[in-house]
Amino acid sequence: MIRRVQIPLFFVLAYAITWSIQIPAYVYADRRGERLTNEANVVHFTDAFLGRADPAFLGIFLLFSFSFGPTVAGLIVIALAQGREGFRDLGRRLARVRVPPRFVVAVLLIPVALSVAALLLGYVASGFAPFDYAPLVPFALALPFLLHLLVFTAVAEEIGWRGYALPVLQRRHTAERASWILGLAWGLWHLPSNLLPPLLLGQLTVPMAIATVLGLTFGAVGWTLVITWIFNGTGESLFWILVLHGFGNWVQSYLVLSSGSYPAQVAYGVLPWAIALVLLKRYGPELGARPAQHARRVPGASSPA
Repeated sequence: MIRRVQIPLFFVLAYAITWSIQIPAYVYADRRGERLTNEANVVHFTDAFLGRADPAFLGIFLLFSFSFGPTVAGLIVIALAQGREGFRDLGRRLARVRVPPRFVVAVLLIPVALSVAALLLGYVASGFAPFDYAPLVPFALALPFLLHLLVFTAVAEEIGWRGYALPVLQRRHTAERASWILGLAWGLWHLPSNLLPPLLLGQLTVPMAIATVLGLTFGAVGWTLVITWIFNGTGESLFWILVLHGFGNWVQSYLVLSSGSYPAQVAYGVLPWAIALVLLKRYGPELGARPAQHARRVPGASSPA
């Protein structure tokens, strides 16, 4: 029974674990005049390390930071549906560091290319007005910020999304369809972190909410298609997906988010589709997946419906 419903179970757990901690934390932080963004959080950790954090807020902040909803959900479902072989398979993919060099280049180059293209489009869309650039995290904290993102966004999410869910979905569906399912779920999972802060500040409007929902879902699917291509091309290396997630957020923060350009931020969410469409035309709906990836069943995966 668990094997048959493991994907819905994973999504329910990922949402429940994250949102049950995330939503109260956002409300509590707002009442204290604090923010809980990736950029603010690395400063909170710095304050905690230096002993400057308020213990009352620190407890809520640490619970928020270490909730790791998708990853915890993925580990739970692997334990229930796949057992020891599922964990061994996960470990093999986490340790898969040696991959074709072109995919290492893609992991490092794509986030930079997307950010630069988004800034150019934002510059044009704003009538060539100069950016009001201000780094959201001081450059002195650039390395701690990168390490923070690798742990608290990449590890916190990807062991669930790509470590567990994507391999199972690709055993049942084409890579393209699996990416649509996962991308929509991944985008909607971000709703509280994108809608609740402006709502609490009284800044959320109906058009903004609609644009946010569409941007999260449509944009996440495009980005997921690109990630799936890298995942398949590296032999399902989870290590390089972690690097892509953390490094991508780091580049986006310093280049796009710190630019102060809303058009550039919108462009960054849409631009992955330009890459995704090229990849779909070049590799088809399997996005570089080898036949063996579909022929082999992950432990506990049921046959296609």
